[in-house]
Amino acid sequence: MEGTPYFRMTQDTNDKTKQLSALIQAMNPLVVAFSGGLDSSYLLAMSIAAIGKKNVIAVTAQSPVFSPFETQYIDAIIKKTGVKHLFFHHPAMSKEIFIQNPPDRCYHCKKIIFSEIRNIADKLGIQHIAHGENSDDLKDYRPGSRAAKEFDIKSPLTAAQLSKTEISRCAKDIGLPNWNQSAMACLATRIPYHSVITMEKLTMIHQAELLLFNMGFPATRVRWIDGTAKIEFRNNHLPVFLKKVNQDMLLKQLKDIGYIDMIVENKRKKALNKGGTYE
Repeated sequence: MEGTPYFRMTQDTNDKTKQLSALIQAMNPLVVAFSGGLDSSYLLAMSIAAIGKKNVIAVTAQSPVFSPFETQYIDAIIKKTGVKHLFFHHPAMSKEIFIQNPPDRCYHCKKIIFSEIRNIADKLGIQHIAHGENSDDLKDYRPGSRAAKEFDIKSPLTAAQLSKTEISRCAKDIGLPNWNQSAMACLATRIPYHSVITMEKLTMIHQAELLLFNMGFPATRVRWIDGTAKIEFRNNHLPVFLKKVNQDMLLKQLKDIGYIDMIVENKRKKALNKGGTYE
């Protein structure tokens, strides 16, 4: 009896993937907004399986606001799938509405991205565009979803009610190299609303997260809070960190990057986005 719930969940997931394939087949040909993250990678792979790679084009925005931890799998995914792939420069850091970092910053960022992808699709004569929003994203504060609707960007993973956990499991089944990749919001989300986004801050954030990654703490987020590094661990990582890491040495390394102090805590829940001052 203990195996029954798992069997039911697996069968339910199979039904969802069939629904996803049917949704994709109704969007042929298709442009996929491809960030290199787990969700868009799985969507891209499923699109190719459903309608063939000659009917799919992956389009990627390039910008220093995107974490290298998210974009590191792009080349591998494209090589594995053999799909046509286009890049464009995302000018977020030249847009005042973005760098001033209002609470709807994500909307303005995604509006720029989806506007350009829509332009690319129009030039190619392709009507349908899809992005990697999943059903769990609906529970979170996602002002970027408004931009998707404005440019008629579809969310087939959401329509098929696929969760992040289900997508990860399915991605593993089809051999995607980033199947266990954690959600990686852009680096700008590490900066409190209304604090200006600068290249210096983005660089400091990435360097600090890379430092912790190399220490054995992947998916750790470092927020820039008035020059202080606010380190947010996964719940199971914090006890290990407190036991094994010399915090004085870490603080020295963070100061070498440019921080003035550090705060350590467990990772916050996404639900705080709606009422908090940062994501």
